[in-house]
Amino acid sequence: MKINPAPLHLAQTIITGLVIVFSIAILGTSAHTLDVYKKQQSTNPWWMTMWPEHFDTQGTKALLASAVVTFVLSAVFLVLSLIPKLALRQKYTLRALISLGTILPCFLLTLITVVWAHILNRNTPERDTIQTWTCRYKNDRAVPQDMSVPDRLSNSNFKGLCQESKFALYGTLIVFLLLGISMVVTMVTWLADKWAARQQRKEAEMGNVPS
Repeated sequence: MKINPAPLHLAQTIITGLVIVFSIAILGTSAHTLDVYKKQQSTNPWWMTMWPEHFDTQGTKALLASAVVTFVLSAVFLVLSLIPKLALRQKYTLRALISLGTILPCFLLTLITVVWAHILNRNTPERDTIQTWTCRYKNDRAVPQDMSVPDRLSNSNFKGLCQESKFALYGTLIVFLLLGISMVVTMVTWLADKWAARQQRKEAEMGNVPS
């Protein structure tokens, strides 16, 4: 039975590409929410300027860090797998080892990050994260709607920050699932490559047998 591993290689590349895209998006959203918080926390009364210790930003920082690590490692594998001189498709065991070496750390990191972020979110109302705070007060009004208040002194951006925070968290969960799928695809691809190489050797040996 002949096996063509090319579709599996393509699937692996597509999944890695999706991981990179999600990581960039998570990096952007989590970095933006953290930046807004840092800029407004000391001046915007909606951020409880007198009680900065009420907020826990460790979850957002963890999401940001996991996105950076996942992006870098996934990009490394994608670049290495596409460099013709390395010919990783022929070196299928090396390709699988590099793939697993870049996936496993990201897989564990995203798992820990998602669990930790959920735990921090459940500490509300004793302590709030950027997500829990902005999602709770995104629709509140401190003054009548016909009165204009500068954005830096209002909660006008809370709705966007709430959505971005949720995306960063659940996007990381999606990345975790994609990495899990990628591990399975890596192993299946390695087996398919090994089987295909074995079949090629058999065909070559049969072709060299004198009639």
